[in-house]
Amino acid sequence: MIPRKDLDRLLKQATNHSLSIIIGARQVGKSTLLGMIRAHLAQQSEMFNLENPLHLSLFNEGYTSFIRTIRTKLIFIDEFQYCSNISSILKAVYDLNPQIKIYATGSSSMEIQTHLKQSLAGRKLETVLYPLTYGEWLYQEDASQRPPLSPHIEEVTPPDELEAHRARLREFVRYGALPGLTALSDDLEKREYLFGIYQTYIAKDIKAFLKEESVLSFNKAITWLALNNGAQLKKSTLCSVAGISSRQIERYLDVLAGTFVLALVPPLSTNKGKELTKTPKFYLYDQGIINSIIQDFRDIDRRPDAGILREQFVFWELKKHLDIRYSLYYWCTADGKEVDFVLKKDQQLLPIEVKSSWQPPLLPSGLRHFLSFYPETKNAVVLYDGPEYTSRHDHCTIYFAPIHKAFAALSLL
Repeated sequence: MIPRKDLDRLLKQATNHSLSIIIGARQVGKSTLLGMIRAHLAQQSEMFNLENPLHLSLFNEGYTSFIRTIRTKLIFIDEFQYCSNISSILKAVYDLNPQIKIYATGSSSMEIQTHLKQSLAGRKLETVLYPLTYGEWLYQEDASQRPPLSPHIEEVTPPDELEAHRARLREFVRYGALPGLTALSDDLEKREYLFGIYQTYIAKDIKAFLKEESVLSFNKAITWLALNNGAQLKKSTLCSVAGISSRQIERYLDVLAGTFVLALVPPLSTNKGKELTKTPKFYLYDQGIINSIIQDFRDIDRRPDAGILREQFVFWELKKHLDIRYSLYYWCTADGKEVDFVLKKDQQLLPIEVKSSWQPPLLPSGLRHFLSFYPETKNAVVLYDGPEYTSRHDHCTIYFAPIHKAFAALSLL
């Protein structure tokens, strides 16, 4: 079983009365993680899966019926989105039973998420679970075959390990990071698995949220998003492609974000002038799903969008490792000078540029312009296919590192 980076933090919440809520897209491993928590705590508990009609009927009867049924102080609730009044039940349990601890998982119900935010404010600790990080994904291999993954961005990776990571990254980018893929070895099985998840998403989630609107136009919109992943989000273009109004496009984007399938990255702007201030970039949540939508599973080095594939990998590696202390942006000027990502923590900035290939110590032009805008910047990162290298630019240390170590950039803030 693949260990998840959120497990230790969730286990520590066992002594906290707050409701531990785990949310995320379909098939990212929420139920498995819930089972891991239960196994690690190894104490008397009760598990309710609300996909089970018997369990759901109990919850539908309300708080009183539920509380009369339970016999332990540790409760696990899986797939809570099937219960329309789950927020009122959880609120009552929390308010009236301080001795009871609840862990609960749910996926793509925007209405229930809204209710949870409103009624459980101050009562819950929320974890968003994403597809596997690269480090988690590596654990599908035996330890003897798994290349080490250093958390230190400046630590030099031996050439044989660097080549091993390059090979694994090609696989990671080709099929994506959904946990269910790790049990499959055949190319056709993996493609069918990804296609099935996408079809389930359309059939269950999209039709539920867009009852009065055309699923066909939604398919056109999400195909455009998949083909232009990592670009600035031009809503007028999306309206034209899908043949629908701006109001409908806003609704589509809300649904994609609310079901954890789309993430927006705002531009960094600090009133220095000449910086873009409004248009976000967008990334769909998993490269395997993107490849399934556009029907392109070619090796990364054979694709014209290889640079964007690497950028997508870096974005989600950063996103999956962020906590509340960090904010993530991109930077762009009106005349097109751009840095792929900028991390911000306690008013400190860390620019990160992604390149398919590069020759240190040469500095990418966008990064050079960023440092002229923000001369107080202490560190900067260039992620590429080569080995680690460190140089200086004025008062800034430039870390060149292989793309697979993207997550290690967070340690520089």
